Amino acid sequence: MDCCSFALVEHIVFTVVIAGLVGVWLNDGWHGVARSMVVFLKTVPGVQQLINFAVKSEVDSFVQQLREEGGGAKTKTDKIRTVVTIPEKGIPIDELRKEMEVAKKREVRSHDGKIFALVYTMDDDNFKIQEEAFDHFTEKSGLKDVDHDTLLQEFHHAFMHENALNPMFFPSLRRFETEIISMTAEMLNGDADVVGSLTSGGTESILMAVKTYRDRARKLYPHIKHPEMVAPITIHPAFEKAAHYFDLTIKHIPVDNVQFRPNLAEYEKAINNNTIVLLASAPQYCHGVVDPIEEIAAMATKRGLPMHVDACFGGFMLPWVEKLGYPVPKFDFRLPGVTSISADVHKYGYAAKGASVVVYRNEEIRKHQIFAYADWPGGLFGSPSMAGTRPGGHIAGSWAALKHIGQDGYLAKAKELMEITEKMKKGINQIPGLRILGNPSMTCFAIGASQSSVDMLAVADGMEEKGWKMERQQFPASLHCSVLPQHIGVADQLLADLKDSADRVMRGELKSKPGASAMYGMLAKIPDKALVNDVIVEFFSEIYKN
Repeated sequence: MDCCSFALVEHIVFTVVIAGLVGVWLNDGWHGVARSMVVFLKTVPGVQQLINFAVKSEVDSFVQQLREEGGGAKTKTDKIRTVVTIPEKGIPIDELRKEMEVAKKREVRSHDGKIFALVYTMDDDNFKIQEEAFDHFTEKSGLKDVDHDTLLQEFHHAFMHENALNPMFFPSLRRFETEIISMTAEMLNGDADVVGSLTSGGTESILMAVKTYRDRARKLYPHIKHPEMVAPITIHPAFEKAAHYFDLTIKHIPVDNVQFRPNLAEYEKAINNNTIVLLASAPQYCHGVVDPIEEIAAMATKRGLPMHVDACFGGFMLPWVEKLGYPVPKFDFRLPGVTSISADVHKYGYAAKGASVVVYRNEEIRKHQIFAYADWPGGLFGSPSMAGTRPGGHIAGSWAALKHIGQDGYLAKAKELMEITEKMKKGINQIPGLRILGNPSMTCFAIGASQSSVDMLAVADGMEEKGWKMERQQFPASLHCSVLPQHIGVADQLLADLKDSADRVMRGELKSKPGASAMYGMLAKIPDKALVNDVIVEFFSEIYKN
């Protein structure tokens, strides 16, 4: 190209750029021109890295200031993230109460009239009625430890109306949450790089994980227009809800009727160019069986895909069961392919409803979970999870639960519950007509029929005649049992009543009755599951009417 031609091209390019900027200025003013220039500069090699460094430095400085104002964790020269673990021995209640008092003194008190947002309450009899309602309707932990339940109530009431929506207003809540995340991550064999969020429950944790991987795929693989996830059919329905909300598809892999685990060849075959994340459970709720996570994690590593493990049910039980010497398949951050895990603190963590944790292997993954909006006249808005307002009482109560029970307490309770679980499983397998489905790994199991003549839905009806409330399941028909502290001491009665109910069914004396069992039996025979979904929607629409 000669000089004249080059000059002509240069002139054309310059003219097009100027014309474009003039058009932006006419539509959006100088602010739009500046934004366009920044967008252009970010495409220049090295500029994005410089911007990232500047943003990171500025935020680090600001966050460090907040930490120091809130009772500070790190010095300005200490860049190593502090790892907080569940204490080896539970901390005495009086010591935790003193820590609560110190934390409260650091907070701005809303009833002093110095806060103009976040807290909407009255410091009067109305407040006391709310506390009484919480105490009356909140389920007990089941630990048969009155002091533990009282401690959780005290922490909840102390922070009942504080709001974690803005992490700068209540530094104690920020500290409680980050320490809960750290304690959970360490329990799940994560390192100091693991980060996460506290949510309102397992469903929100799952929603956040799916949203995170959807947004990650949008950024890294914008050519994927129809993102997919792969999971065993036993994955929790919350993933279906997430797929429905976030416009994804789940490819379900069936499980066999012996071990109730997915076929790995079929699982791998389902992975394609639209797959954005692999899913598995530890354990799946239906039968208490841990999916072949080690093998699926190897697939994730091989394909360069992230993998989420749903341990909402077992996250706070399996680590202790493994420490007790029971066989537990690896499911946590020891597996390189595992990039995130969800675990409910309000299940076997023995905190009050609702508290769950979703943790990620590093902050680069977690950043895709966070929502940010900079154009609101009400100020800069950011949110780490689905909820905006996040009740401080649940955060404080969850922190207190982990600190008070300690590793020794969790181990002792796991030992107690596993012993009663093993007794129940052994006894059920000895009842004619009944069997335990698969090979459960923790304190839960599913009871199925060992003979085709046994109608498990009729067995459920027989048990409910005797005062039990049974969880009915399908494909195959079975009864789910989660073994909890309150079940200690009822194993013999459970086994006796199960034997009697099964005997009556096999003798033809007991048939499925109208009600839940009849509904399950009818719906199971309908081949069009869209019609079954319509029935479920109609049921929920009707039952919540006044």
